[in-house]
Amino acid sequence: MKKRKTIAVIVGTTNGFFRSKCLTGIIRQAKMLDYDVAVFSVFTMWNERTKHQLGEENIFNLLSIGKVDGAILVDYSFWADVVRQKVMKIARTVPGFNMVIFDQKGVDGFEGVVSNDRKGFSSMVDHLIEVHGFKKIYCLSGGAEFPVAVDRMNGYIDSMTRHGLEVKEEYKIFGDFWTMAATALAEKIANGEVERPEAVICGNDKSAVTLVNELISRGVRVPEDMAVIGYDLGGESITNDPSVTTCTRPDIYTGEKCVCILHKNITGEDVEPVDPDEIYFVSGESCGCHRDIAFAHRYNEIDRLERDSEAQLRFSCMQESLMAAETFEELIGIVFDHLNLVRGRAAYTLCLNKDWNLFREDDTVYIREGYQDEMFEAMFNSGDENRYETRTFSPSELFPPSILLDDRPVTCFFNAVHFEDRCFGYQVVRFNDEENVFPEEFTHSWVSGISVSLEYMRMSERMKLMYNRAFANSIRDAMTGLYNRQGYELYSEEIFRLAKERKTKLLVVVADLDDLKKINDTYGHEEGDNAITVAARALQTCCGNGEYCVRSGGDEFIIFGTYDYDNAIPVFYRSRIDGYLARYNAASQKPYHVGMSTGFFIDYADSYEDIDRCLKIADERMYANKTARKKGRK
Repeated sequence: MKKRKTIAVIVGTTNGFFRSKCLTGIIRQAKMLDYDVAVFSVFTMWNERTKHQLGEENIFNLLSIGKVDGAILVDYSFWADVVRQKVMKIARTVPGFNMVIFDQKGVDGFEGVVSNDRKGFSSMVDHLIEVHGFKKIYCLSGGAEFPVAVDRMNGYIDSMTRHGLEVKEEYKIFGDFWTMAATALAEKIANGEVERPEAVICGNDKSAVTLVNELISRGVRVPEDMAVIGYDLGGESITNDPSVTTCTRPDIYTGEKCVCILHKNITGEDVEPVDPDEIYFVSGESCGCHRDIAFAHRYNEIDRLERDSEAQLRFSCMQESLMAAETFEELIGIVFDHLNLVRGRAAYTLCLNKDWNLFREDDTVYIREGYQDEMFEAMFNSGDENRYETRTFSPSELFPPSILLDDRPVTCFFNAVHFEDRCFGYQVVRFNDEENVFPEEFTHSWVSGISVSLEYMRMSERMKLMYNRAFANSIRDAMTGLYNRQGYELYSEEIFRLAKERKTKLLVVVADLDDLKKINDTYGHEEGDNAITVAARALQTCCGNGEYCVRSGGDEFIIFGTYDYDNAIPVFYRSRIDGYLARYNAASQKPYHVGMSTGFFIDYADSYEDIDRCLKIADERMYANKTARKKGRK
């Protein structure tokens, strides 16, 4: 039974410096307060709704299904508003849902914690003024509709004012936190439409890197002609040439603060974050400083490890191996074989809906929202231990049973396993170093490979089932359900061979419905079909030892099989057939009589070259019986 409480973290993606720092703060504080952490993330975020994106977003429904004591929404990681709104909608469906919004002011009754961008941004402007002596400085922030963009602009104004420098309206530019505003500003500076400043501080590194490169492409040297710095430490600022001076945001502190607020809401206890509200300055060449070599080496090593992981996954041919798997057990074994590619994992489990591959006639009916009440761990790995898990659990437990630890809290990362909007389940990963997870690109490729392979296996099984049904129908007579002539051709030689191998007798019975033409002509084909069906049922009463019963023509039937028959079998069969027909004729009140003529072959098969020769003998005896019966009726 799970004892610790759980905090859910809802994030757009899990890699990148700014997202990993907020997770670092959340995880550190949660560990100190003895909370398990469940991180839910997606890879695809578009305002256009695709089935694939809806399938990924289904992971967020665990918020309303699972036992979550509190949640943190990392708001700025969702750059597609429609995805953020979906999360908010799910949260509002849970009465009393305890959620804090990271880096956003309170929304819809949920409390928010905003990072102190004003202070951090102001310190970056201080650097331009105090270290480099710049006075004419522009600020390119994000859109004015974003509180963080306004805070950063206010931080710029604070520093300029504190140093007694002029801030004209044209110095304050609200852009887009992306590339278009930076490109436009570079063009205006280069062609003289905007007076060239000594320096520009950008609201984020994406804008700063774009501005640097666009200025250089237009003949403006950076930093010789003008300096540019960024903010929020995106990886591209370090790898750009020239490297861009930037700094971290106080995201670790903000993450810890979110947990402290949740803890107070849950327990009533006031606690303080474990880390101070600090930023980390990273010098670059874009302002005239030297590149921070130590930090660049650290970043490049992380980047190298991530690229190595992605390359190893590609060259492992995992996807091809998964697609070639013929059974579910083989597929799971292939996943096991490739788990060494998941760098730094401590434990891994794949959780599937109990009926993930259930075949339905209408294949448009399947789970799109939420999960089945009963799920199972298809596999579990912990260190060198691999186990096929048969234990089932409810998604209301959230964590699969194997992934938790008794002695300390854990952080687990949850990703949807799906194909388009068809829900299969989810994967859960626990890492040795929970503050550093494997990269988004790797995770996306890994989960996609498993998801696509499950769908391929599901469709293959569906196609096999449909083929088997179609095949069964192709060898069956639609009216009587008996095998048809194709069924006879398929199985008769096999029975003949078995009779020889087993040294058992071969039985072949040829039966013919009496007076079918007369019934059709006098009473109609509907009554003729009825007589055929009655005859088929009569013959089926004889098949008790694995015999095959065949409608070989309009009014013709065959029974064949192999067994330790005694020589009285023709009498027994004739008795069963006559008895059934007599009971039918007495009860049916039909104006016609249903009767059958039969011919029997029963002997060891060694003396015969094929079953058709035996069939011919039975057929000749049937005609003799029919002739005798006609004479008897006269």
